[in-house]
Amino acid sequence: MAKKSPKADLQNLPIAAAEFIRLVIKKMRYRRNVRADVMAELAAHFEDELKDCSNDEEKQQKAQRLIEDFGDANLLAALMRRAKKRCRPLWRTAVVRSFQALGIIVLYILICLSRVGIGTPTISVNYVDWLNELVRADRDETKNARPYYDEAAGLYVECPIEIKKKSGIASTRLTDFNDLEMKHLLQWLTDNQRAFEVLRQGVGRPYFWQTYSSDDAELIQDTTLPSALREAPAYTLGVVMHNTMKKLPDYRKLGRAMRWQIQRDVYNGDTEDALDDCIVLQKFGGHLQGKGLLVEHLVGIAIEAFAQRSTFMILEKADVPANALKRLQVELEEVYAGQEVVINLEAEKAFWYDLVQRGFTDDGKGSGRVLKRGLPLAMGNWKDGVWGFVTWSYPDRREVTNIIDRHFQRSEELLGYTPWELHTNGLKSEEWEEMGKQCLMLQIVGSGLAKVGQIDWRLKTSRAALLTVLSILIYEKDNENYPADLNELVERGYLKQLPIDPFGGKPLVYKRTDDDFVLYSVGLNFIDDGGQVWRDDKGIVRQWGDEGDAVFWPAAK
Repeated sequence: MAKKSPKADLQNLPIAAAEFIRLVIKKMRYRRNVRADVMAELAAHFEDELKDCSNDEEKQQKAQRLIEDFGDANLLAALMRRAKKRCRPLWRTAVVRSFQALGIIVLYILICLSRVGIGTPTISVNYVDWLNELVRADRDETKNARPYYDEAAGLYVECPIEIKKKSGIASTRLTDFNDLEMKHLLQWLTDNQRAFEVLRQGVGRPYFWQTYSSDDAELIQDTTLPSALREAPAYTLGVVMHNTMKKLPDYRKLGRAMRWQIQRDVYNGDTEDALDDCIVLQKFGGHLQGKGLLVEHLVGIAIEAFAQRSTFMILEKADVPANALKRLQVELEEVYAGQEVVINLEAEKAFWYDLVQRGFTDDGKGSGRVLKRGLPLAMGNWKDGVWGFVTWSYPDRREVTNIIDRHFQRSEELLGYTPWELHTNGLKSEEWEEMGKQCLMLQIVGSGLAKVGQIDWRLKTSRAALLTVLSILIYEKDNENYPADLNELVERGYLKQLPIDPFGGKPLVYKRTDDDFVLYSVGLNFIDDGGQVWRDDKGIVRQWGDEGDAVFWPAAK
């Protein structure tokens, strides 16, 4: 049971003494029970001193002297308060100090939170318009292939469930289908003839660009998305990405369907039509590369891969006449010349600039402080985040923008290096992560950009290999023998230049065999494994495996 404070009786004391005691207690400004104790102690002190007085006048006089001896009431109250604090138990002092420290910390945190929680970004740039102007570049809308591609995608008929899984495996051939599956496949291709025709018309247009939209009406109605995302206000470029992503899967499905159309033409002996559609696929994929968003580039690379695999298949399975081979070589050289840039990060900057715009205040001079939404841009890791929080030392808007610009500039430089140059100079994927140490979000995308760079060079290697195979086959048609080496192809005008392997720093490896030839890149491990391929756990050949070589000819079984 808690000890009760004694009650002081001031009625028996002279008025001056009672008022003095009340004044001292009032000035103490301390806990109620402590003030009650002090009041009782002072009252007892006055009673003891006045008990020998014979009358009230004498008590009044002595009480006045005692008050004068005590001195100033304010000073006495302060001394009494200090004395009581010193006399309290150690545990109580520790608890009090802890709560005081906690209060200070909480107050400081609230102040820090107010810096990132209070304030409004200034949305001054419409980056959707900026993005549309960038990709269109003032070109004539009638020369844009996009309306044709969108129409073709709208006409596309989904693959029947009976063959969907098999038709999605790149290594599958028509001979792998049973009679019922072949019936479904042929009907599916027949149903898509109109889509193929519109696609062929589209690749005849010289340019392609998207018209990006920030209309979030469909996004809000999309019940497959979390409610928090659907109910969020227009976050502009996030909506743009969502709207763009809706179209790209249909583009890829269309490209895969045409790959099966090519196989059917070869199966029926229509080699020239099949080769023409290989060019269609090549142009379709190339149109999606080198401009616009990175995700569009990747889909374009996938579609071009369909074209390359189909072309290699035709060259392997069919006896293509020399004139058809030469025509294909010329057409591919022209197409590749217009598709040199596969990956371009310029449009990606729009997303980052918009994040900065929405995550920082704007002081009107290009700078401003970070807000809650911009914290992932202003810190490199959780330690930097905590330190910046408690010291108010987050980078400002201008500094973060400069970090982003430097990151993209260096990324463009690194993408320009071949994998062999990166490997021999020690410039591995970690450099992208190192560049992003000042920005958490850049760290996340860094390793992904390294992988994108590798995909870019794989595509370029396949292009060089395809042109080389064509030149070798043309040479064989003309000379009834394969060339001794690749230099002979260049010297005799069958090939414009030696095909350098970006993964080996030397020309692609070419070897004559008894009745054929081998052409390969040393692959992702940068080691010449003598043309040995890599197979996955299921025994399927993976051209670009972690081990082995990337063999282009002959096709591995």
